[in-house]
Amino acid sequence: MFKRKRKLQNYTHLAVAFHLPAFLTLTVITLGPLLYTLKISFYDYKISSSGSEDVFVGLKNYINMFHDMEFVNSMAKTFLFMLCAVVLEVILGVVLAMALNSITRFRKLFTSLTLIPMMVAPLIIGLMFSFFLNPQFGLYVWLVDTLHLPLPTVLTDSPVLAMIVVILMDVWEWSPYLGLVFLAGLQSISGEYYEAAKVDGASSAQIFQYVTLPLMKPVLVVGILLRAMETFKEFDKPFILTGGGPGNATEVIDIFTYRQAFVSFNFSYAAAICVVLFIILQLCGMMYQKFVMGGEEE
Repeated sequence: MFKRKRKLQNYTHLAVAFHLPAFLTLTVITLGPLLYTLKISFYDYKISSSGSEDVFVGLKNYINMFHDMEFVNSMAKTFLFMLCAVVLEVILGVVLAMALNSITRFRKLFTSLTLIPMMVAPLIIGLMFSFFLNPQFGLYVWLVDTLHLPLPTVLTDSPVLAMIVVILMDVWEWSPYLGLVFLAGLQSISGEYYEAAKVDGASSAQIFQYVTLPLMKPVLVVGILLRAMETFKEFDKPFILTGGGPGNATEVIDIFTYRQAFVSFNFSYAAAICVVLFIILQLCGMMYQKFVMGGEEE
């Protein structure tokens, strides 16, 4: 017993020794920039103004933030993008999961094919859609002209259409991810529930409403929280396709922060925005952790 306990202690020390360098490195490269960002958010640091990094302004950047209509507009666009994208991705994810679950032959092949969109880098997806919608040589314009479709040839010139295209880009990329997550949830449901429902004379719609959805609720909530957190940080695809335009119609909060930091060179204001976004994402992370840990305890 004593030898076994000592052996476990040796394994523990060895594990700590192996993990400590990685832990310290990650702590330095994440905690360091975070603390520096928090610090300069209380200053008036502008790269265009020498000595501004020493001008302490307290909470001025945070107060100005909530009086800045451009910031409010960007947050509104971000929440609109997040809501529409996540709702569509959940709906398509459930449909895709049920379709894959019903396939008996070549399921692994079709499941692997669904991974293709989420394996492509967001930057490449933005370029793909940019080429596809290009008003001069894009495939979309060619299809509209060839088939004489009653559709506008330039989608990114309209604020509403530009936002729809940005949403659809994210839906195209991440619906397969939720589909695979929900497929795992579907396959974890025991077949006894479905057999009992069929014996009771339930229709397919009733089985889906009263059996499938309630049993998949934990998986659905986890998928929604994860995608909500990711869509809140969206930057690459709308920046490549529209640059936040036309006007500021697709200027989500990360693009607005980028513009404040690297176009206006107002680093302190951008840092304050980053701190607020960090707090929002931390709250989402706490909700996710509480839900997951609560589910495990039950």
